[in-house]
Amino acid sequence: MHLIDVTNSYKDLVHSQLNSTNVNYVKVYSLGNTSVIYTESNETIEIALENHDRRIRKEEAEFVIKRLIKEDDPSYVITFDKNQQLIEINIDK
Repeated sequence: MHLIDVTNSYKDLVHSQLNSTNVNYVKVYSLGNTSVIYTESNETIEIALENHDRRIRKEEAEFVIKRLIKEDDPSYVITFDKNQQLIEINIDK
């Protein structure tokens, strides 16, 4: 699995997030057919994984957490829709 930084392809999304929320950092990645949106504010880090074609696998979520969160044993809350095509991961700082 490889995370590919595709932030430059999502300029409108990044601009919208920075202007309409308290987020101060936004990155967008591609993990194959899964899009990963990483946002960071002063209080929290939020990661959203979205795949319109299939369910997101547990291994994909774990891979993203390991790659994007620099803590050894991060404490996080994970939320997903009933089809597991959208997963949100919240980490308090």
